[in-house]
Amino acid sequence: MNWSYIQYLLDTLRKVVTRPWPEWLAGLAFGLVNILFFVVAFKPFTIYTGIYVWGSTLKDLIAGSGLDNAYNVFTNFTSVSDLGLVAGAFIAALLAGEYRIRSASTGDYLHALTGGFIMALGVALAWGCNWGGFLSAITALSLHGYAMLPGLIVGGFLGSRYLEWRAERMLRAIELPPLEEAVAPRPPRKGIVSVGGVISSLIITLAFTGGIAAYALGGGRLLAVYALGLTVGFIIQRSRFCFATAFRDLLGGPEMARSIRLQVGIAIAMAVGATGVALLKYMGFVDPEAYVKYVGISNFLGGILFGFGMVIAGSCASGMLWRIGEGHLKALAALLGAVLTYPFAKDYLRPVVLEFLGGYKVPLTVLGGYGGALALVYLTAIAWATFVLYLAYRRGVKIYG
Repeated sequence: MNWSYIQYLLDTLRKVVTRPWPEWLAGLAFGLVNILFFVVAFKPFTIYTGIYVWGSTLKDLIAGSGLDNAYNVFTNFTSVSDLGLVAGAFIAALLAGEYRIRSASTGDYLHALTGGFIMALGVALAWGCNWGGFLSAITALSLHGYAMLPGLIVGGFLGSRYLEWRAERMLRAIELPPLEEAVAPRPPRKGIVSVGGVISSLIITLAFTGGIAAYALGGGRLLAVYALGLTVGFIIQRSRFCFATAFRDLLGGPEMARSIRLQVGIAIAMAVGATGVALLKYMGFVDPEAYVKYVGISNFLGGILFGFGMVIAGSCASGMLWRIGEGHLKALAALLGAVLTYPFAKDYLRPVVLEFLGGYKVPLTVLGGYGGALALVYLTAIAWATFVLYLAYRRGVKIYG
């Protein structure tokens, strides 16, 4: 037996699970995941349908009307993949030695809760979040993904300006302590670790239980969906692929370099995912109208709300879940805001918005079949990557190396 080769494989595996992944590689992986998700579930990878299921189940519990939606927690494809995402992020963080309970200030918790509420409203208007309303929508060859993009840019910019205003206000309110007090280590906060540990452990246990329940209730397809969610969670934690950062600092900010790299990853995910989905639809394996949603002014408005909300919350839709897997209690507050809001927003707000603002289902294939649709996505991906790299060039921001 060649022990040196085994040692080489082990060292390679250690690097894979402990070192950060580049954003372009994550984008490539997310494009492939979207293709596989269509193969297994006949839909792209999304987030908020799972949150709708969780919120509806919680609503049933509060109202005492039974648990009509509880069964869906472990059978709905999106819910199961969301649980897998949490578990995958937890595994990645644990292997890399990055898992720990992370508390926050009361103000941060309130902002996260408010951000989750605003994001849910945005999802109802835009027919999806940063995945279902933007990235996966374009991958699915639906025009509504394009309509949300400018809203995300505007919302992210407004959110970044709000955070700057808040930071300046907090700095003016701070009175610097005496030097010896500032240097002296602060005693650890009591209580928060134990409470957070219990909450995180419950969620992680629920996530792992999701895989077992998925196979027991739905067999191989549901288990495959869970495995894809697990894969996304692992990749997104190792690459720290955060849409909130991607749009918050796109036009300038402390993490503009990473924002540009994330946007390049998004462009790659668009092109790769759309290629596979177009082939699946062209071959008739997937319905040509699969995941083609309404497009109108509401998508743009929803993008603004969602972009602003995710910056305020500190995480996007997937960001809430993978940060929970890492132990961020603030992400739990954002998720709570989304879970409490989205069922009502989807059931009551969306129909009203659709009635008054209107909208049409427009597949990209209207531009000349699948060839025209792919040409548009490729041109968009190239143009977008070129544009964001130009922004970095103008600001003198070094992206790679």
